[in-house]
Amino acid sequence: MKKKRNYIARYLLLVLPLLFINLNAQEEVDPLETARLAKSAAEKAQAEAEAATEAAIQSAATKAASQARENAVQSRKNAEEKKIADAEAAETKKQADAEAAEEAELDALAKAAGDEARKKIAQELGLEIEEELEKATAEETDSTEVEVAEETDSTEVEEFVVKESLGYNVGFTGSVGFVNGSYITNTPVGGSIVLTTPFGFKVGPLDATVSLAAGTYNGEGGDPVEPLKSILYGVGVNATLFQFVFSETHLGMIAAGPGVRNFSGISLERIMKKGLNLPVNILVGGEGFITTNVSDTPCTSCKKTDGIMTYWGGLGFRLDYSF
Repeated sequence: MKKKRNYIARYLLLVLPLLFINLNAQEEVDPLETARLAKSAAEKAQAEAEAATEAAIQSAATKAASQARENAVQSRKNAEEKKIADAEAAETKKQADAEAAEEAELDALAKAAGDEARKKIAQELGLEIEEELEKATAEETDSTEVEVAEETDSTEVEEFVVKESLGYNVGFTGSVGFVNGSYITNTPVGGSIVLTTPFGFKVGPLDATVSLAAGTYNGEGGDPVEPLKSILYGVGVNATLFQFVFSETHLGMIAAGPGVRNFSGISLERIMKKGLNLPVNILVGGEGFITTNVSDTPCTSCKKTDGIMTYWGGLGFRLDYSF
């Protein structure tokens, strides 16, 4: 028992110093360990912060890249849609231009056909459409000189000069009477020469020119019956409408007294000059005369000595030549 107590005492003597030494060493190591732990915790926190920052940056970069990709895809899609729309618009414009060109060509053909039909109808009826009238007026007013060269041999050439028309017309009118006043027993028959000058005026579509007339007409009349030799000379105006309808009136002497002559009808100028390209024209119409004194011989039945007024008329034809 005593031996056991000694053993315990020696054990305690051996262990207690070691325990105190260990406790003392424990107390000396704790601040370093604390610092080490704190440093480790700080480093861990820094690493976690850096990881969190890197993760946030990576997330933002990923999001920005995704947005940029979406924007790029949308831009490319918009560009493709614009390209397709531009191509469709260009094709539509091309088709519209082609259709417009085709319509214009058809319109031109239709207009040409219409103009040709109008010209043919106008030529058949002796009418003149506005374009031809303007062209004819320009041709009459423009001073032109055309030289036609004909080669007779290798060294000699003859030149022919065609000058513009002076605008004068000379024509002969013949008429056969079939109506007359009571004084006349045999309607006069005769003719007159009419000189049409280029001098005149224009009122709308009506062309008026100054003209001179001279002629003779023979018939019978009076009581007792005697030959009537009516000489005509006078000055007047020729009026033409559309180069188709005409009327000319002359004031002057008819037989033994002052009188008036009128010749009205239709002109074939469009056919003769425009259609056949001839320098002549034919006019057909009615010709009438009124005189204040048809004869100087007294009329016993009329019981008048100061002039015998009468009239006569008939169908007239005239051939005009232009120079």
